Amino acid sequence: MSERTVDTIRAEIATERQALDEDLSKLQSEVRSLAVFVAAGLVVVGLITWRRGKREGAEAVWKLVK
Repeated sequence: MSERTVDTIRAEIATERQALDEDLSKLQSEVRSLAVFVAAGLVVVGLITWRRGKREGAEAVWKLVK
């Protein structure tokens, strides 16, 4: 059988959980910073559509996407 005790296993699990929590925090901060760019992009698309009208605005957005 394994020589690991319950306390050793609990310590390993706690260490792994802490590492996972740190990774989760990093991912959440990256998503928050990405959300700013997504919001800015939506504002730009809204402005293009509003300034040119629905049909021309949609065509302009399609040209930007292509």
